Amino acid sequence: MKLSQLNHFIAAAERGSLRAAARDLKASQPAISRTIREIEHEVGAPLFERHQKGVALTASGVAFLRRALAVREEMRRAQEEIDQIKGEMTGEVAVAMTAVAAFTLLPRALPAFHRRYPDARAKVTTGFFPGAESALHSGQLDFYVGPLRDRSAMAKFSVEKLFDHRWVVVGRKGHPLAACRSLAELGGARWAKVALTESAYEADIARPFIERGLSAPQVVLQCSSAVTNLMAVATSDLLTIVPRQLLNTPVSSDKFSVFDLAEPLDGAPIYAVRRADMPLTPLAEYFFDMIRRAAGSLIRDGRIDPMP
Repeated sequence: MKLSQLNHFIAAAERGSLRAAARDLKASQPAISRTIREIEHEVGAPLFERHQKGVALTASGVAFLRRALAVREEMRRAQEEIDQIKGEMTGEVAVAMTAVAAFTLLPRALPAFHRRYPDARAKVTTGFFPGAESALHSGQLDFYVGPLRDRSAMAKFSVEKLFDHRWVVVGRKGHPLAACRSLAELGGARWAKVALTESAYEADIARPFIERGLSAPQVVLQCSSAVTNLMAVATSDLLTIVPRQLLNTPVSSDKFSVFDLAEPLDGAPIYAVRRADMPLTPLAEYFFDMIRRAAGSLIRDGRIDPMP
């Protein structure tokens, strides 16, 4: 099976239309149809259901697409690796990071990466491990940096712990409750929080209260972005819980009061996760190392918590 055939199949699957796939690839629609028939004959199963508006993947097609994407990505990475071994400073590295990982590590890692590879492209998406897992498997992502609640991933991937961190309660500068020194004193406050699909990774405002026998706080605002959440808190009397690293850069800490509470609020450790069965390209390996070094540097500077 040729790579060009896989590209025809992937285009049709992604666009849901043979005509659109042909247009994207600058090929004829009969050529796309013929390629798909050849692939279906070779694998011995229908990969698409044809309907009036286009095509849709069958169950076999979904499985084949997953493998086809992995093959295409490995071919791309192989070519880039060869180019980088030859001394060419080009290529692409794709990373998924949570907000705390990005805000904490990228300001130090990216400048060093671009000094070494000025013509390379770094693609950074914000997300959590469940959303990144399949892309890691297929090679569409080189690695992930963030919390890792799914312990089974430890066996499937190469996992490296970078740092621990703590959450802090924050309100706007001059908040009337800023002098409070315990969670019990915050019972009457109204709260904002980041609400993501991966709820296990959220700043769980209720958990520290419930663990201490207190009533769950009243959450009146849910945001899909950590930055939006902080903007709302900075301009209202709402409170929230955030990783304290978010108040370093690029978010301006002078807009917030950080509550000096007696109770420690431990957050999930931050890990770097990559495939165990496939090496990174030299470019991706260097970026991975810059992320690792950024964490070590921030630990030495006292900006993030050391690993136990």
